[in-house]
Amino acid sequence: MSPGILEIAKEKDEEDLDYLEIEIYKDLEFWKGVGVPIISSIPFAFLVLLWTGYENGNFVVSCFCFFFLWVLIGLSLAINAQIIKRKRYSLGSYVSTILGIIIGVASGYYFVSYIFSISGWN
Repeated sequence: MSPGILEIAKEKDEEDLDYLEIEIYKDLEFWKGVGVPIISSIPFAFLVLLWTGYENGNFVVSCFCFFFLWVLIGLSLAINAQIIKRKRYSLGSYVSTILGIIIGVASGYYFVSYIFSISGWN
């Protein structure tokens, strides 16, 4: 069985522990860059849903607002993080932006194909 992170860290001396802490911190910066655009776009999409109401397909408008804001916030954070030289955070924001585009396009395609299948268009 391979040793865990804690067992490896116990075997290292003080200087190597500092390096290990730096690597974990860098990974945390990447995941912050991925998560912040997603989490920060949820309240705005919820506000759009509240403003427009729950009927007549406004949930779909709120979902598209969520994906649009996800991409917009992710791209702006990525550019801003690149300016202030936080490379891991910038990379995470770019990854989040790409994920938002892919999931948004796939959801839009699914929604449009569902609408066409209901209306009878082939």
